[in-house]
Amino acid sequence: MVKPIAFADNLAKTPLAERVNQLQKTAPDTDQRQAAQIAEAQRVQKHREAQPTEKTDEAIIHRDKQHAQQEHKEKKQEKDTDKDKKNGLDVTG
Repeated sequence: MVKPIAFADNLAKTPLAERVNQLQKTAPDTDQRQAAQIAEAQRVQKHREAQPTEKTDEAIIHRDKQHAQQEHKEKKQEKDTDKDKKNGLDVTG
């Protein structure tokens, strides 16, 4: 036979034990839901942040060395001609 105090104590603990069992059954679902929420929050955060673009092959345009040298010579000749004209020398001829 069960003592009246033990019986009353067991009846009082039954709702708590049921609640513990229910929480243990739903724990995996809760963990999965929480992990999904964290992953979604991280995805949204990454989406908001600016992402640096990848380095790709850059097209670098170089002036042709001969063309640049020719322009340099022409400019130098123009300067010399202007200088000579200022000094009163006749460079035609």
